[in-house]
Amino acid sequence: MKFHYLLVDDLVSKEEFERRVEEKVAESGDLLDDRTAAMLVVRDLGRAHIRIRDLAAAPSLACFFAKVLSVEEPREFERPDGSPGIVANVIVGDETGRARLTLWDEKAAAVAEIEAGDVLEILGRPKGGGKIPDVTAVAVQEAACEITCEETAATGGPGPARDIEVRLIAIENPRTFTRRDGTPGEMVEAVIGNEDGIFRLVAWAPDLLLGVEPGGNVVIRGAAARESDRGIEYSIGESASISPLDRNIDLPMDTVAGIEEGGTYSLAGAVVSVQPPHSFVTKSGRQSSVRNLVVADPTGEVPVVVWGEKADERLVPGDRIEVYNATARRGRYGGIEVHLSWGSALVILGEEEEEIEVTGTVVATRQGISLETGDACYLLHEPLPVGYIVRVRGMVHRGVIHLDHLEPMIPNRDELQRRLDQFLEGP
Repeated sequence: MKFHYLLVDDLVSKEEFERRVEEKVAESGDLLDDRTAAMLVVRDLGRAHIRIRDLAAAPSLACFFAKVLSVEEPREFERPDGSPGIVANVIVGDETGRARLTLWDEKAAAVAEIEAGDVLEILGRPKGGGKIPDVTAVAVQEAACEITCEETAATGGPGPARDIEVRLIAIENPRTFTRRDGTPGEMVEAVIGNEDGIFRLVAWAPDLLLGVEPGGNVVIRGAAARESDRGIEYSIGESASISPLDRNIDLPMDTVAGIEEGGTYSLAGAVVSVQPPHSFVTKSGRQSSVRNLVVADPTGEVPVVVWGEKADERLVPGDRIEVYNATARRGRYGGIEVHLSWGSALVILGEEEEEIEVTGTVVATRQGISLETGDACYLLHEPLPVGYIVRVRGMVHRGVIHLDHLEPMIPNRDELQRRLDQFLEGP
């Protein structure tokens, strides 16, 4: 009932609309359901359903029936504030023509529930005329009526399913969406690659990725490909399958020296410097993060801006990392920056743990509470009071000490003087 009330909310109150719907049902002897009665009330108020050919002359909100001709896979994009969004297009038609239906965010994520041949009742905002008018979806629901039209699909949908051999580079956390029937669903995004390049993968059946570890080489059977503004993207559904591949896949990597504005790159290098993550609230009210670091390879250094959940990864100078599908942009100060957001991957290369025993001073750094030894600075996994001099023994992994033994030390005047002189002399 809410669906149809949106068509006349400027004419009657919600309570009055519901009263008229109940009156229609009663007059019919309960032969009408609420949906049919609501449509009759809308018609009585002069706001009947229209045909696709009439969308160009429709008011700001229109309602029509149409058959689904083709469905594009959802694609993500980055809003100006750095937050991700999802958009999908569905080509629909009736006896009078075709229209392009645009769905955003949750509606776009639920497009997997729409199939060619479905008949929909669509409430949307027409965006002008043209050979194929565009309509932004406000609400969509399945309809029981028949629509007769030419069912040749328009261009832009996914291509035929294929088998691909790839390395699974990274897997994101599952994301939820709401299906047309109101039930929740899940999707998982991943980044994959092979000798031909790096690609984004959307799994509409997340169980396909259970037990598959990032870094593994796999065969994906039944992957649908589509062209986007960032190259080819793949999607898989319940009919797809993933199995191990018995060969190693070498991924193409770029260099810092070869980065140009507007390109998409994959780099391997070391973290030279890193800023703490900065939290912010997007225009949609969602909490997100951004982080700045500098990465170097043998050909040079480049600033890297990391958005979203990737910004919360623990990073320290000296970490060896790989970034995939990162976009090069002009920064606010004129230089080139590499941005990691949707469809990108950040891989931190592991190092073996090492047991050490050192003496140092507990200090506060931008990365957190650390132990300064004069020769190195280690981030403490368990914070200690700042200013204390301690001897510790423990395991170091990626610059972080996990303590096994802690012993407070009495300051040695000669050692303090030596370290002060070393500090004053500089590097």
